[in-house]
Amino acid sequence: MPGRTSSGAGNLGPDTSIPDKLFFKIGEVSLLVGVQPHVLRYWEKEVSSIRPGKTASNQRRYRRKDVEVFREIRRLLYEEKFTLAGARKRLMSPQQKGVEESVKAEVVQRPPAVSTPAPAPLAVRQAPPTASQLRLDFVDDRARVHIENAKAGLRELIAMCGE
Repeated sequence: MPGRTSSGAGNLGPDTSIPDKLFFKIGEVSLLVGVQPHVLRYWEKEVSSIRPGKTASNQRRYRRKDVEVFREIRRLLYEEKFTLAGARKRLMSPQQKGVEESVKAEVVQRPPAVSTPAPAPLAVRQAPPTASQLRLDFVDDRARVHIENAKAGLRELIAMCGE
């Protein structure tokens, strides 16, 4: 992105190694992948495996895995000449090596935070999960605190509306 550099971002590019950080802002990811931020936002909508967190100020926070997936999408589109739909299918296929394999390994190594109940018999309809039953094992601890605070705020708001 000509004209826009942030401190320390001058050495970032699609051919450089990904810095050892927990989270990346969209501008950093843009430099690391080699595409404009609006392209990243579009790919994010089209590829379900990319779901960035958000900061309190609603800025996207991408993980290293997201940057790797974006780089793989860029490679499939620009070097392999896939369409975005074809790249999405390739990323989701079991034959896909590299990025998706590392993602699968990460998921396998993480123990589930909440045990899932056995499925109900077909004749009985299960009620949707309540807010306290939703699994949050994919969220880091700081985000979990924000989510719990948001849920508490929503409960207060619902109580105030019911009065």
